Amino acid sequence: MENDFFAMPERAETVESLRERLLISPQDAGAMRALAGLLEVSGDLPAAIDLHQRALRVDPYLLSALLDLGRLWALLGDATRARSWFERALAVDADCAPAAAGLAALEKPDALTPDYIRTLFDQYADRFDRDLTDTLKYRAPQAVADLLMRCGAKSAGTLDLGCGTGLSGLALEPFAATLDGVDLSPLMVAKAQARGIYRDLSVGEVHEFLERADRTWELIAAVDVLNYIGDLTPIFAAAASRLPPGGLFAGTVEKHEDGGVVLTEKRRHRHGEDHVRTAAAQAGLAVVALVEDALRHEGGTPVAGLIFVLRR
Repeated sequence: MENDFFAMPERAETVESLRERLLISPQDAGAMRALAGLLEVSGDLPAAIDLHQRALRVDPYLLSALLDLGRLWALLGDATRARSWFERALAVDADCAPAAAGLAALEKPDALTPDYIRTLFDQYADRFDRDLTDTLKYRAPQAVADLLMRCGAKSAGTLDLGCGTGLSGLALEPFAATLDGVDLSPLMVAKAQARGIYRDLSVGEVHEFLERADRTWELIAAVDVLNYIGDLTPIFAAAASRLPPGGLFAGTVEKHEDGGVVLTEKRRHRHGEDHVRTAAAQAGLAVVALVEDALRHEGGTPVAGLIFVLRR
């Protein structure tokens, strides 16, 4: 879609002229907003959101930017973020009908859309490693590597599902004769590519990637990606279809003490041990190991997770 959009001479010229205008006048909020609108039409929602936010740094009371951010996040399925922008708009203008209508229309979505996830992580890519390792004491990749080591995993062709910036790939390297990766965020994949540890990298939704893949891997890992998926049965089955007999599927979920699946206010799913075991059984995967460990810290408190190794 984006390529077709910019192939139109009149629109390409407009986009280029707006970018040049911002190089000359980097505080030109009008140019930012105009460019954001064109990029939204092109399908580049992360860039559009960034430009609206840049415009607000120039003018924090720019009502049109606040409304557009509320609308875009609502479109992407994030009611919490959308609500915050609509509420900011009402703080600027208490009689703002579009903001009131936006708030009234918000409903909590049942699932996280791929567009939402891509936009979230594209915006997070530049500070992802620093925030996770320094602030959140992130250790999910190492927890998976430790469990694979205890299970006697050997060097094998490895697929890193939801590879992000490649932090998981670094932990998986000791088990990877070859290492491939896939992630929904193009900017995250660019960061992973710069590490130089992956043979092949793809941009795409992990379940769709597995379904259309034409090869198998001896080890498939899903580190800190299943939190964005509700029912694990389809993704477990898709992973099993890309494993040879004896192949391993390893990963993490955030633990839900009461069992089943729940979508938290922070828009991450938590899974009970019962759900993990049931999804594995339905996918024809045997549980080699399933242990509890802290995945990271939030507010100084460890976040409980389940780390699993399954065998086809």
